[in-house]
Amino acid sequence: MLKILGKASSINVRKVLWACVELNLPFTRDDWGAGFQPTSDPRFLALNPNGMVPVIQDGDFVLWESNSIIRYLAARWRTFPWGYR
Repeated sequence: MLKILGKASSINVRKVLWACVELNLPFTRDDWGAGFQPTSDPRFLALNPNGMVPVIQDGDFVLWESNSIIRYLAARWRTFPWGYR
């Protein structure tokens, strides 16, 4: 299942959440960022050395930067009307 790391009050995290809802993708979310788990934590920096949210984990694949994430989700999960995926 897709995992989103970042707090829902972040506009960039909200963009990713919105894309997931529009694509009808199941996901979980963990709160990272100010007021929650710090993005300076070595576990987070191992996923995104920039220390910024959002980050997604899709199995073993990790990606950060909201616009890149949205493009990845659209390319990976969009079902085309003619049956290709």
